[in-house]
Amino acid sequence: MKTCFKFFALAAAASAAAGCAGKAGQFAYTGRMDVDTVTVSAQASGVIESLSVKEGDELRKGETLGRIDTDRLVAQRQQQEAQVDELEARRGAAEAQIQQAEAQLALTRDTLDKTEKLLAEGGATQQRRDELATEVQVGEKNLASLRANIAVIAAQEEGLRAGLRLTDIAIRDAVIVSPLDGTVLDKFHYEGELAAVGTPLFEAADLSELTVEIYVPSDKLGAVALGHEATVKADGVKDAMVGTVSWVASEAEFTPKTILTQETRATLVYGVKIRVPNPDGVLKIGMPVDVRL
Repeated sequence: MKTCFKFFALAAAASAAAGCAGKAGQFAYTGRMDVDTVTVSAQASGVIESLSVKEGDELRKGETLGRIDTDRLVAQRQQQEAQVDELEARRGAAEAQIQQAEAQLALTRDTLDKTEKLLAEGGATQQRRDELATEVQVGEKNLASLRANIAVIAAQEEGLRAGLRLTDIAIRDAVIVSPLDGTVLDKFHYEGELAAVGTPLFEAADLSELTVEIYVPSDKLGAVALGHEATVKADGVKDAMVGTVSWVASEAEFTPKTILTQETRATLVYGVKIRVPNPDGVLKIGMPVDVRL
């Protein structure tokens, strides 16, 4: 066996850098399997009415998993609906007043026109003509006021309807839905507990693909590129698996002190992440693996 570097003291939470050269000049690295987790949080405030998940449960995206009590929201919506109904009734009455005022104004204008013709012929008095002109001015102002009132009622109604939409969103958000296909890793809250918006309820992850992060010395980085294949061998798993390089750090760092010996801590390394398909679920989070690039 060829030994090029000796790396020891791999930390439980970190990936190690290169260990030694393997077959056909491949360089071996050691790391631990990890996964991107999703924390599902409450989107509504209230008592958790139901939450039918437990650790290890398989989830389907869009699946209903529980609900937060919505009694207050339902009562609030009923109150908002009653207020909208009241405004609709007020608007109906105001529209009827406008129709009546428009008819009255049209009649007064017509009478004014006839009176002005009679005045020119000597069949009406100037006083009567002035009275009618004043009535037209008063009618126009009254009609403008009624139309302004309609605009105010319409604005109030739109505000209430916006409040209704927000309440509907809150009621919808009270339903706890799975955001992904995956597995429940941890559960933080249970039925009967009070949750606020943003309260973490449980943590889940898609375990069909895991990630291992390794640290590659700068002198070996030239052989690593996005899309390159990597062979991943896990302890206790018979067959090696093929992963793909999905990320290469753009900035170098000194080897983390927690993962290497004192002699190698000053080595400049680049983080590299490799995605490994896990369709059969044989890979587990935290499982140590050997990676060959």
